[in-house]
Amino acid sequence: MITLTELFIVFITVLVLAYFPALIFLKKGITKTVDNGLHNSKEKKSVSVVICARNEEKNLPALFSCLEKQITDQRKVEFIIVNDRSEDNTATIIENQLKKDVRFKAIHISEKTTGFGPKKYAIDCAIKKAAGEIILLTDADGRPGDKWLQSISAYFDKSADMVIGYAPYSIKSDDGFIKKILALEYFSHAAIAAATCGVGYPVTCVGTNMAYLKKVYEEIGGFGKYKAFVSGDDDLFLTLVREQCKYKIFYALEKSSHVYNAPPKSFNQFVQQRLRYASKGFNYPLKVTASLTLYVLFNLALLGGFIFGLLDNNPILWSSFGVLFLKAFFEFYFLNNAARILDDKRFLKYYFVTSIFHIPYVLFFGILGQFQFYKWAEKSAEPGIIKN
Repeated sequence: MITLTELFIVFITVLVLAYFPALIFLKKGITKTVDNGLHNSKEKKSVSVVICARNEEKNLPALFSCLEKQITDQRKVEFIIVNDRSEDNTATIIENQLKKDVRFKAIHISEKTTGFGPKKYAIDCAIKKAAGEIILLTDADGRPGDKWLQSISAYFDKSADMVIGYAPYSIKSDDGFIKKILALEYFSHAAIAAATCGVGYPVTCVGTNMAYLKKVYEEIGGFGKYKAFVSGDDDLFLTLVREQCKYKIFYALEKSSHVYNAPPKSFNQFVQQRLRYASKGFNYPLKVTASLTLYVLFNLALLGGFIFGLLDNNPILWSSFGVLFLKAFFEFYFLNNAARILDDKRFLKYYFVTSIFHIPYVLFFGILGQFQFYKWAEKSAEPGIIKN
């Protein structure tokens, strides 16, 4: 009869044989993204920059300053700011900016729309009004450099249909250890995005730094079957574009294309944000969901191995330690290469310290996120799907 120890070792070995080669494959993928460099073109597509703002009176002035400084290369550019049911001075700040710079336009939304996620509805309203061929998105707390628009737009002058980019956290030297490890964790998302884009199957992106052709949005029917989801204006839309199998999706590597944004201001904000990220696990295509499920099971098996091994003084404990060591080594190998290519090694030195927290982190958000109940810009937690 097969013992529990033998069954565990077989199970964890199978997962290891799948996980570690996958990291090596992704490492090669992020290297391939380097081939997506900028190319000169005589064609200069027009751009509509879209920002959705809900109660963003503290963030908008700094963002407007960044947008005013954008190098446009004589492109036709407009900035569409969507005031999404704000209850502070957001509307006034937007209207004052319109008087200051004629390139700015405003849309004011006063209530939610049934069956449509609030942010998705705001983006949809902006795209319908947009005059630009390129829809370039960021958030109110995004801080793009003056070459951001120029860098992202250049990909479309080549042949891109969609471009996703890096949005690192703005961390000061005197910020605490917690914020720095959050920045490292957030960087890992970008590494996965760039690597999977390099292998031709991008699986994630962030709305703080992404762009696509307006005609692509129209051709695939906007947010389609995902429009009722509160979250997913970025990665679920990417899923729709990718699954068409006919659009070219690039990852922007240049540092000039980065958009810095603020880390979560509190632990609760961090938890709510990560719950949103994890909430869509069963709404991706089957192979993506299966991969995420196996990853959660991998971490669950490791945790179970530690607990059972400690309680029963079982050899499983040492097998778990061995797998954890290999897991940390291969993940660092992948992230180190990604940090070099994305030119952001600021927090890599914290990896091995934070890796011990990674297992409970994955299990907590991976499982709890599937209940799809979290708080975003609302005052209280709400279901992740807006029903009719």
